[in-house]
Parts: sequence; C-alpha cells; structure tokens
Amino acid sequence: MLPDPETRPEIHKTGHRLTDLIVGSSAIFISVCSLALALHHGHIMERLVEANSRPFLQFDTSNGEVRANGELVRELSATVSNPGAGAARIERFSIALDGHLVGHWPDALQRLKQEAIAKHVLASDSATIGQFTYASVAPSYLKGGGEQVIVRWTRTDANGELWDYADAARQGNRITLEACYCSIFDQCWVASTKSFRPAAVKKCS
Repeated sequence: MLPDPETRPEIHKTGHRLTDLIVGSSAIFISVCSLALALHHGHIMERLVEANSRPFLQFDTSNGEVRANGELVRELSATVSNPGAGAARIERFSIALDGHLVGHWPDALQRLKQEAIAKHVLASDSATIGQFTYASVAPSYLKGGGEQVIVRWTRTDANGELWDYADAARQGNRITLEACYCSIFDQCWVASTKSFRPAAVKKCS
C-alpha cells in the first residue's frame, strides 16, 4: 500500500477579494510587528548585558588622610577606582604637568622641584623630595568596585616647602592623570582628571 499523501491545510477564503486582501495584509503586518518587537527586545537585552559589564574609571586626589586613631597625616595621594559593574582592562596611563607628558612620578616631582627652585620657592638644589611610593597603573585589570593607589607622598620637615608647592600644583589642576581602558567587549574609553565623564574611543593606541 502506498502511504496517504500529506495534506496541507489551505487558507480558507471568504470569496470576497477585498476581504481576502485585508486578511492577508493583516497577517503580514502582524508578522512584521512581531519581528520588529523581537529585534527591539534583543537590542534591549544586548544593552542590558553591556551595562552590567561596563567599567567606569575615575581618579581621586587628596592631601591628607585621617587614621583610625584620629591622627591627621599630611600626605599627597592619588587613586584610580572602578565603581562600574565590569572589569576594566587598563591599556595606557599617563601623567602630564601643564599639558606636557612626564614619564613617571619621580620625573614629575623632579620637574616640580626644578620649577620651584627657578621661582625661588626653594632655597637650593639640595632640597629633598624624600620617600614616596607609586604604582604602575597600566597594563593591568581593575575589577568592578576595585581601587588602586597610584602614589603616596608624606609631608615632612625636610620636604615641606616642595610638598606644599606640589600640592598647590595639584589644586590648580596643573597635574593631569589620564588612562585609556576597555571592557570585556573591547569597548574603550579615556578617563581623565580633566573630565568626570570618560570619552569613548575606538581603541587604546
């Protein structure tokens, strides 16, 4: 015996051409709307995933810290934090003094020292910078909610005048910190002490 041929249901027609056209057009319109809604929903979900994995770097500088015992320590410090939801892949970090790039913190402090001597803020070249600590910010990863100390420099009797001069430069926004970082989706931004909102870039050069 041969199997019964497969039968397909036919669309019932009303016998009125105009009515049939309206019904067919309505079905196509509903299908297009459903497709558009699905695409829109997918776009919203994509943006939601992006928002839940987006980092946000910001810098903070300070000239003092209150210890747990209530003691105030005069200390110049800078930190970079990531209050965003996702991890930040920091590709590049730079320090600039009056718009001119300097290599590292020792270079920046030495340049401020020479400037202070030239302006007769410091008596001589024998003025000491003293001990300070600093970290290499890039390349590195900073998790969401993480923070990293960039530099710490304590004020002492020996470096007081130079420390005050550097603090004045910090308060005058003469020192600029900048970092280029990317998300896990390779979306990149540049964060700077000059602006609260990071600027989007195609990639970190």
